[in-house]
Amino acid sequence: MPEDVGRIWGVHFLRVGAFPPAAARELVVRISRRVAVPCKVLATPFEGEMPLLDGRTQVNADPLLETLEAQAERDNLLVGLLTLDIGSPLFTFFFGRARLHGHVAIVSLARLRPEFYGLPADPELTARRTEREVLHELGHLAGLHHCDTYDCLMYFASSVDAIDNRGSSFCPGCAERLPTGLLPRRAMRD
Repeated sequence: MPEDVGRIWGVHFLRVGAFPPAAARELVVRISRRVAVPCKVLATPFEGEMPLLDGRTQVNADPLLETLEAQAERDNLLVGLLTLDIGSPLFTFFFGRARLHGHVAIVSLARLRPEFYGLPADPELTARRTEREVLHELGHLAGLHHCDTYDCLMYFASSVDAIDNRGSSFCPGCAERLPTGLLPRRAMRD
């Protein structure tokens, strides 16, 4: 793990495009209960140009990630929140995207919402899925790879059902490798 990854002052959330302010605030409350560092929503949303994938109605995740990386503060992690679907030329879609040991992640609500699958809206289920996906991407920023433990947050999820089933916490092996600021609050009390 790079030396500076252990020094995280906060997790900042950036609404990208039309991400609902209330959903961003609720997510900050949820994540604040889970990590030791302060979390906040940045006041001004990102409204730059969305890099779209050729022939698809999706945002190209990697160029967007690069744009946000250029704007991120080094000692704070940044999570861009989108309602638009994200993918890449090689992958059909992502729930979220981050680089190992990076400082920026993006998470899309598009496929986390039951409505995407023709089901009735369920704000609590969407919030729970989004929380899990943000924590998963924060794990990647901390240098964690996908985990083979099926109920670990770092278990690879290729479907929304896998997000629902993979668990809501890091397994002991993954938690042990998290920097102090991203340790789950209850693990810090033990």
